[in-house]
Amino acid sequence: MAALLQVTDLEVAFRTHDGPLRAVDGVSFAVDAGQIVAVVGESGSGKSVMAMTLLGLTRGANASFGGTAQFGDVELVGATEDELRAVRGAQIAMIFQNPMTALNPVQRIGRQIVEQIRAHEPVSRAAARARTVELLDRVGIPQAATRVDAFPHELSGGMRQRAMIALALSCQPRLLIADEPTTALDVTIQAQILAEIEELRRETGVGVVFITHDLGIVSQIADQVLVMYGGRVVESAPVDAMFDDPQHPYTWGLLGSAPTAERARRSRLPAIGGSPPSLLRPPAGCHFAPRCPHSFDPCGQTPALRDRLADRPGHLDRCWLEPGQKRRLREVDGQIGLAAAERAG
Repeated sequence: MAALLQVTDLEVAFRTHDGPLRAVDGVSFAVDAGQIVAVVGESGSGKSVMAMTLLGLTRGANASFGGTAQFGDVELVGATEDELRAVRGAQIAMIFQNPMTALNPVQRIGRQIVEQIRAHEPVSRAAARARTVELLDRVGIPQAATRVDAFPHELSGGMRQRAMIALALSCQPRLLIADEPTTALDVTIQAQILAEIEELRRETGVGVVFITHDLGIVSQIADQVLVMYGGRVVESAPVDAMFDDPQHPYTWGLLGSAPTAERARRSRLPAIGGSPPSLLRPPAGCHFAPRCPHSFDPCGQTPALRDRLADRPGHLDRCWLEPGQKRRLREVDGQIGLAAAERAG
């Protein structure tokens, strides 16, 4: 069966006064129906640009693109504006990271959701409004029948985020792109939203691209994990394999810096030294090499993203170290066992 979404060698670059900025550099992945693919990495790693490019939201005079993103019969990278307009909202929906800038500030939230429903479905305004109230109630907005007529500025940050989620779910899309959808929410509402996404997946078979910094959420809901750094995917694996046997030193750093119960007595969490690379002038070879405590001569050349584990096919990484070396070095670092133990517990 063909994947719901197949992204192959996606590249996004922006022309600047200082030269080209390669925000996304050869990213490939697939999303099946009913599958949740989590995308993790530091800010500036290309996660949001990659996601917005799938919907044609990064197009402009200074932007250039390469690769393909096949969604059914539509090739998203080369699609016309009319083709993308038919897909957005109805078949692919996106929960944006900042609802205050994504929602129209001069229109009531209910009107914005009703407009999307009626743009894609032949329903009356009254029926679309009734569905809107139901959606707002499902995502945890109290007194939804009243707040459907509120403007975005009249809602708290968490409520605006929930309204954005209701907007994304309004037409029951086949693919949902969620860019940090729970950042502004308290833990109770966060759990409710994650349960809603999980229920939607079970009921409709929606595929989900879930962008987040929260590794706890990843461990709860993801099937597959992509780790991005410097515009590239540096590791791709099923969620269990990524937590139990991470293969890229950057992934070790992310897992090692996550708070766990076992670290309660530590005064400071471990951190990845240095700063993310400038995508205007990234380092040659492995982009993580300047920050990696285990870099060596081959890291000056770019490693391919490939399967290096004979016992775990489908676990890809972009690192010159051999699997046996990695496991020994992880034991020396003393980071990964804690993350794996916390998840298992």
